[in-house]
Amino acid sequence: MKKIIFSWLVLLAAWQVKAQESDVTSLLRIILEQSYKNEKPVFKNRSQLLYFYCTQANNTGELIEATQKTDLPQEFIQEIKIKINQDTAERSWSNELETIFANNPTQLKLKVKECVELEKYQEVSTRLHLNNQRLLIVSKPLIYSKGNLALVKVVYYRNIEHNSSSIWWLEKKDGLWVLKQKLNSWTT
Repeated sequence: MKKIIFSWLVLLAAWQVKAQESDVTSLLRIILEQSYKNEKPVFKNRSQLLYFYCTQANNTGELIEATQKTDLPQEFIQEIKIKINQDTAERSWSNELETIFANNPTQLKLKVKECVELEKYQEVSTRLHLNNQRLLIVSKPLIYSKGNLALVKVVYYRNIEHNSSSIWWLEKKDGLWVLKQKLNSWTT
């Protein structure tokens, strides 16, 4: 009985922490959980295969193209056009990562470890001479002013071919962000 009560308390605490996260942090947490789901924790002498890029990538017109065959509100599409042109300042994911790691009841921190810059990723990749490392690049989330929709571009970059990308359409349901659909998915 004590185990059941303890389990419920842990789940309640985890849910409460997720509810307290900012929208941007919550969106990043969902992307990391999905992207690192099949990755193994990085311990001593274990190679890390998926690295996380520190900088929030700027958005491009590809987001507008991706929305053309969707039923997203026209107001949101207009907001996207404005934000793409206005929001070009460089920002890091560091604060969001710190929050996720501090509140993370899973082993996500052991899988992500830390964020890296492109130079560091390329240095590691060159040093190891392996072609199985990837760099996860996440764009600046575009959140609808009504707070219930978001678009985020997610890219998996490799030094060799086999890059991939998609735009994640997320919806907020019962206070939590949920992946609704991946738009404009491509792989080389």
